[in-house]
This record gives sequence, structure tokens and C-alpha cells, in this order.
Amino acid sequence: MPLETRIRPAERKDLQRLNEIYNWAVLHTAATFDLEERTVEQNEQWFVSHQPSFYPLYVVETNKNVLGWGSLSPFHPREAYRLTGEFSIYLAPEYHGKGVGNLLLQHLCQCAQMLGYHSLIGLITATNLASLGLAKKHGFLQVGCFHEVGRKFEQWLDVIVVQKNIHSSQFTPVT
Repeated sequence: MPLETRIRPAERKDLQRLNEIYNWAVLHTAATFDLEERTVEQNEQWFVSHQPSFYPLYVVETNKNVLGWGSLSPFHPREAYRLTGEFSIYLAPEYHGKGVGNLLLQHLCQCAQMLGYHSLIGLITATNLASLGLAKKHGFLQVGCFHEVGRKFEQWLDVIVVQKNIHSSQFTPVT
């Protein structure tokens, strides 16, 4: 990890780079179930919805180069779910496995706690072993599996549901 790495709120000027990172994942991974690249214009509304007040969007950078991004989003639009968020992390491919995702997830968990979230959810493709390991490292537990809910790269994919209760040390997953 470069010594000058820092995490900061995303800015409009970052939108092109965020889009590049996301579109690489669209084309080369099953981390997202989008099948077509997005334009910067399509991501404009998404960007606006992630303002620091409750659904923040962060970038990790070094020497003004954005290495990846992480966000907290609504888990579900119904009001009773408002204190449960969903985390997302996407990294430029050259920074996979270099600790950047670890920094972002740690930061997102801290932010969720400061914002008063009760719980964080992650929806991770079952073949994404690195992300599943990262979630486990940060105390997320597997609480479910959606079997064959997405089709990408000519294969059916499962999605693992991970959860971490931010404001409760006692959490027992349903078995």
C-alpha cells in the first residue's frame, strides 16, 4: 500500500474514474450483475443519491489517483429498513489484493456506526472468494444464499448474503 493513501468523500470530478472502475467490473467480473457498461450520465443520479448525510460514497486515493470506491446504500426502500444499509466496494484491477478493499470496508463500517445504522448487508457473488473473505475478516456472517439468481458469462450464479450488526454484539444468524 502506498504510504499516502487516504479515504475521502467522492466528488463530482471523480465520477469518470468511478465509472471506469465499475465498468471494468461489469466487463470482467461477476461482482456486479450489470451486463452492459454504464455511461457517466447514467451514473449521475446514482452519484447524487450518495451524499454524506446518510448514504456516503468514498474514494481511496494516492497521489490524486483514485484506486477504488466504496458506498453505503439503502438496503430496501421501505421506511422500516432505514437503519440497515448495503455496502459496495469496487477497485481498479491493479489494486485487487493490495489492502485497498480492507481499508474501504473498515471505513464504511465505522461510518455506518457513526451514522446510527443498526446493520450492514452485503450481497456477494458466491464465486467472489476474495470479497467473501474480506467480509468475514470484518465480522460479517453469512446469513443466506440466493441460489442461481443471476446469469452472467454463460453460467448461473449464487449470491451470498452477509450481515454485520453494527450496534449489537449479539447476533445469531437464522439457520
